[in-house]
Amino acid sequence: MDKNPTLSYPEVLLSSTQVQQMLGLSRTSVWRLTRRGLLLPVHIGAALRFRRSEVLALMQVGTSQQHTQKGPPARA
Repeated sequence: MDKNPTLSYPEVLLSSTQVQQMLGLSRTSVWRLTRRGLLLPVHIGAALRFRRSEVLALMQVGTSQQHTQKGPPARA
């Protein structure tokens, strides 16, 4: 029996619908986060899954980045 801990406790993978529910976003918004590289999907055949740990990290980091990002330049 292999006692490799990475095989004993695999990463939890979430569907796009589960990610939408966790983040409170639409399907389009989750797709945009994926296109921007903020969410990296795992391809399983034709299905896309997302690592739960990455979604949780985005929830933590995403809120602080929103407050530090500059908005569009003011119109003159």
